[in-house]
Amino acid sequence: MNKPHEVKYITVMGSASHTYGNALATIQKWILDLFPQNTFKTIHMNSKIAHRQITSTPHEFLKKTKPIIVFRPRISYDDDRFLNHTLISEKLGDIYTARGYSDLQPFFIDQNNGIEMKYTYNRYVMYCDVVMVFNTLMQQINYVHYLKNAVRINIPFDIDTYLESFLSKSSMNMISKLANIPLKDNLGSSKKFIDYMNGNSYYPITYKLQGSTNDEEYYRYYPAKIITTISDISTDDGERIGSIMNSYQISFSVKMEFWATGFYYIFSDKIHDIPKPEIPDDASIIPVFTDVVEYEDLNLTPGWQLFNHATCRLDGPDDSIDLKPLLNQTILDVINYHKTNGISLVDLISFRVRKQGEVIPYGDEYDIDIDNYKINFHTKNFAFYTFNILICVNISYINDMIKQIHNLK
Repeated sequence: MNKPHEVKYITVMGSASHTYGNALATIQKWILDLFPQNTFKTIHMNSKIAHRQITSTPHEFLKKTKPIIVFRPRISYDDDRFLNHTLISEKLGDIYTARGYSDLQPFFIDQNNGIEMKYTYNRYVMYCDVVMVFNTLMQQINYVHYLKNAVRINIPFDIDTYLESFLSKSSMNMISKLANIPLKDNLGSSKKFIDYMNGNSYYPITYKLQGSTNDEEYYRYYPAKIITTISDISTDDGERIGSIMNSYQISFSVKMEFWATGFYYIFSDKIHDIPKPEIPDDASIIPVFTDVVEYEDLNLTPGWQLFNHATCRLDGPDDSIDLKPLLNQTILDVINYHKTNGISLVDLISFRVRKQGEVIPYGDEYDIDIDNYKINFHTKNFAFYTFNILICVNISYINDMIKQIHNLK
């Protein structure tokens, strides 16, 4: 019997802290959406891991504008999880057959270049302790009863969502090298590589930009059910500030259990150097919200298409994002032609921005500097929100303009 052809592979670790942060942002938005819009005047996400449940908020939070809501994550490493100690949830052996016919899951395959990428499952459990602070005892009473009526307590339920698994820059560099497609072209655009990845992937590949540092990150976007349990709802007797009682708290815990990624494996005959696995060095859990973009929700008129989109987080207040990595030469040529000839871009291209999944109006929290290909944000709460930049173009209009531009040349 012929033995399977041995294919070299490298092992790449995902970032557990990215995935925890991703789930944390999901539950954060889910909880905020339980309450009327703008209920909480102060929203705080503690990105450091707590070792025990919070029973009260730090004193400095009590000085902020109420109502206040505080989120603090805790990670559980115990054995209380679904399908624990089975092949699907953790690694049980050290031997993999050719192309990983064991516990590996399919992800990416490029048959033309002989490249394949697979991953292993992990089962994560995370808790999030939530504290809400109100001005009056009456508010505390009303909101605790509202919460008990709005959600199931001590009964698990599913939150259907999407999560994103971090793909390290080293793994993307390896794929880029093996496929001979650069991460960015000579204009700094990443669109060709992203299109290549999505054209050969079982899952969408998403792209994130990081503020003015222009750092970019890549993710595998996948559907997930977060098994959620809310418990330990409690109240306090209020806190006296001077002679007035004006800080009344409600606290509860949320348990989340979900599938995540362990290791990624890249297989290829072209791999010669086998580096040791890299372990991401993340300083804290950053709550990155995964926006679910449905094409039907864009309400595009005939001829218009979603050209590209990317999630971004800001490095500071009033930060800017470079738009060029999201465009290509054709779009840039047509934009430059319009600017040179004083033609409006309204029939060519449209930019939309979503914050935590909600569309925000142009001018309020952002504006577009098309001359420098930048989007400028106007927000002080840069650490809390995840933005999604959507670029829509009029394809039929662009095709006509390209013909016109070439004739002029």
